[in-house]
Amino acid sequence: WAYIVGIYVHENVKQTETKKQGRKAKSLFKYGLGIIANILMNPQNIHRIDIFKFLSCT
Repeated sequence: WAYIVGIYVHENVKQTETKKQGRKAKSLFKYGLGIIANILMNPQNIHRIDIFKFLSCT
């Protein structure tokens, strides 16, 4: 799920940085995992994602 959330946020909310060699500065898995952890631990949703609806695939 972390990878899927990372891709979703990268495409729809905020682009991740790309280094000179073309690689991402942060992996999409790590980015998604940080987003999920932030949303679950922080009651204020700053990413405009209903994470429970997204993770339940409904």
